[in-house]
Amino acid sequence: MKRLGLLLALFSVAAWSTNYLAGRYLAWRGVDPLALSVVRFALATPVIFALARFPKYRGSFKTLFLLGLLGVAGFNIFLYTSLNYISAAVASLFVVLASPLTQLLQLVIRRERPGIAAVAGSLLSVAGAYLILEPYIAVKSLLGPLLAVSATLSWSLYTVLVRQAYSLYAPAEAMAWISLFGLVAMTPAAPFAAYGQILSPLNAAVVIYVALVPGALAYTAWNMAVKQVGPRASAAVLPLMPVITAALSAALLGEYLSAQQLLGMAAAVAGVYLALRDKDK
Repeated sequence: MKRLGLLLALFSVAAWSTNYLAGRYLAWRGVDPLALSVVRFALATPVIFALARFPKYRGSFKTLFLLGLLGVAGFNIFLYTSLNYISAAVASLFVVLASPLTQLLQLVIRRERPGIAAVAGSLLSVAGAYLILEPYIAVKSLLGPLLAVSATLSWSLYTVLVRQAYSLYAPAEAMAWISLFGLVAMTPAAPFAAYGQILSPLNAAVVIYVALVPGALAYTAWNMAVKQVGPRASAAVLPLMPVITAALSAALLGEYLSAQQLLGMAAAVAGVYLALRDKDK
């Protein structure tokens, strides 16, 4: 069961690795981040409900709405807006920081203290991620990092708190209602978004992809992973995001990997392995 949970978390991380590149591409094409967030989950939510076999609503409105606000509305709007000011590499580096931040939040909120292996592994993997991404780091404005930090905090809080919904819902069922309430949370701002750029065929195809794969499938898989292995172990695999991106770039695009990046990949993988040795409570 734990192995399946880690595989689900790894699938989510692999899918989200492509989401940063897609988000940066859409930002470059002039797609409004609010419009992207709204359309993405307008498309993803029915798919998530279908994956969960259209679950009945069984209460816990406040919890589901808070989770939708954090994991769907807040995270996506902060992330896609940040990509107007920073590169995809910088944005993914900040989200990698969700690994140690999740440990800290579990300590503060749930009084669950991480072991030495978890802390050391998390810090090592973040350092490795930095070595991989450092050649691509570009920042135009401090607003970009601030938005990326907000996205990271929103996602870490979501990962720690989502287990509260599992007393009434299975993970896929919870994700369906979280997605819907997250979409509802974006509704007041939706009329002010600019949707024109999404209508071009190429942009629309990319938006459909981020809705279905990094959206519906990856979010559902992540909720299942958190249920099975816990927030700390799930977040521990996030530093593999730049490892996967770098490996795919080298294999599919023939991009050269420097010695520094290879060292970073080794450090990130070693750090994740070390962090996962610490049993999540």
